[in-house]
Amino acid sequence: MNSQMKQAYIVISDVHLGNGECNHKDFCDFLEWVHGLEKQSEVIKCKDKKITIKTPDKIILLGDILDLWNPKNSDRNNIIKDVMKPFYLLTNINCDKIYVVGNHDDSLGELEGKGDFDVLNNGKKIVIYNRHYPKKDKKSGKAHGIKIGNKSYFFLHGHQFDKNQAILKHVNRIWNPINWFQDLFNVKFTKKYWKANFAIFLGLLICDKYFLMREFPQPDFFDNLSWAMIIGFFALSSIPGIVANTQGIIYNSTKPRDKTVEQVIKDKYYQKNRETIDADVVVFGHTHFASSYELKTETGKKLFLNSGCWVGSDIEYNGITCYANTFLYLDESGAYIMTWRGSGNIECIEAFT
Repeated sequence: MNSQMKQAYIVISDVHLGNGECNHKDFCDFLEWVHGLEKQSEVIKCKDKKITIKTPDKIILLGDILDLWNPKNSDRNNIIKDVMKPFYLLTNINCDKIYVVGNHDDSLGELEGKGDFDVLNNGKKIVIYNRHYPKKDKKSGKAHGIKIGNKSYFFLHGHQFDKNQAILKHVNRIWNPINWFQDLFNVKFTKKYWKANFAIFLGLLICDKYFLMREFPQPDFFDNLSWAMIIGFFALSSIPGIVANTQGIIYNSTKPRDKTVEQVIKDKYYQKNRETIDADVVVFGHTHFASSYELKTETGKKLFLNSGCWVGSDIEYNGITCYANTFLYLDESGAYIMTWRGSGNIECIEAFT
C-alpha cells in the first residue's frame, strides 16, 4: 500500500488560546469532532463533489495556537486556563501533531530539537518546528514540501511574509523585547501592583522636581543614590505593566490582519526573488483570513492557502467573507478550506483538486 496516497492532514492556525477573542468552546467542540472521526468518517459536500473526511494522519498546528504576546488582561495565567482542555483533547486524537511556531508563541521555538519529539500516551508524537515544516535542506538552502497525493505542501505560520515583522525578527535574534516585558509583568508582585506602583512613581518624580530640589538643592552622593533607587524600584515594577498593556494596541494597528492571500502576495509580503520553497502549495496563517491565491512563477504555478483563525466571528470585507473557525483538510484528492459551524456541521469554502 502506498502511504503517500492514503495521507490526510488537518491544518489549524491562529487559535490564540488565552486571548479574550479566542473561540475556546468552538475549538474544543471541533477537537472532539476530530477525535470522533476515528470511529466514523464524515462526508461533506464541497462544490460539485463529496469529500470524505477521515481521521488525520497528522494535525498541523500552524502557529499562534497560544497567545504569549497578548493574553487577556496581559495575564499569562489565562493561557494556562485556556490551554488545559484543548491540549487534553489533542493528545487523545490518534495521530501525530506538528507544532509550527508563530510570532505570538515564538518562545516555543526554543523547544525545537529538545529530545526531537515527545511521545504521548497513545504512542503518537508531538514535534515542534521553529519556523516551518518540513525543515530546509542545509546544503542547498531549499525547503522541499511533503507529498500528499500528487502535490507537495510546505507549511509556515506566515509572519515571514509580514514586512512589519521583519525588523522585530532581527531584533529578536539578540533580545525579544515583547517576551521580556511579558515575563517581567507576569511576576506576581508586578502584575498585582503595577498601577499603584506607577502612580507612586509619578508622585515621586513630581516630589523630586517641585519639593526636594527646593528644600535640598545640593544633596550628597548617597542621598542621590538612595532617591534614585527608590524611584527606580517603582519605575521598574510599573513599566512592564505599561508595556504589556499597550503593546497589543500598537501591534493590532500595524499587523496585516484580515488580509486575503491575494492581498498578502500583491503587497509583496511574499518575495519571488527570495524563493527557497520547492513545493506546489504553500500553506500559512497569520492574517486570519482563510483564502487562496495562485501565483505564476518562473518555474510554473504555486498555490498559496491560508488556514484562517479561531477568533471573533464572520466579517464582510469589500463583499468577501472572512470566516472564523476555519481549518484546512488535505488528502490525496486535494486541499479544502472549511469552516466549523458547530455540532459537527462543516461548510466547505474552497476546494482545490
